[in-house]
Amino acid sequence: MPVTIRELDRKRDRKGVEAIDTSFETATVFDMVTTPRTIELVERTLAAPLVKRYSIGEVFATWARWDAGWVAVDDGEIRGFATAEYEAWHRRVNLWFLYISPAWRRQGVGRALLERVEAYGRDRGAKRVWLETSSANVPGVAAYARLGYVLCGADRTYYDNYMPGETALYLAKEL
Repeated sequence: MPVTIRELDRKRDRKGVEAIDTSFETATVFDMVTTPRTIELVERTLAAPLVKRYSIGEVFATWARWDAGWVAVDDGEIRGFATAEYEAWHRRVNLWFLYISPAWRRQGVGRALLERVEAYGRDRGAKRVWLETSSANVPGVAAYARLGYVLCGADRTYYDNYMPGETALYLAKEL
């Protein structure tokens, strides 16, 4: 049975969304190398693989401003989800969250969810989709790159004590 993408219902889907394992493993991270006019990401091999898990509780936090979401469902179970927010003042869709259950990664679920986010943006007149991720999320950056997202900025100070040593990377895709 193929995965079905449908709109996320905040109440009905909350338990399924919160059950998704957000962890990933990477043997490399990105170091940001800058000059006064350039930003370069240099992949660095770690001494031991890093397992990172994002807090799924942030999805429904009061500060999370997403206004639209979608779930990928198979056999009645949520296998992934995406949430987004349209910002009219600069015609941009912000991708707030995109998580896929580990067993369902690299099977087109993320692509299908991002296609919904992009369609949502086009329907509202957005010119681009924009997202933020961590310099430790090398697998995620690679996935976004395969789908046409490019580096458009970075911030070494964004995470501060929340994720020490990590840099916020900003990626965008023109619609």
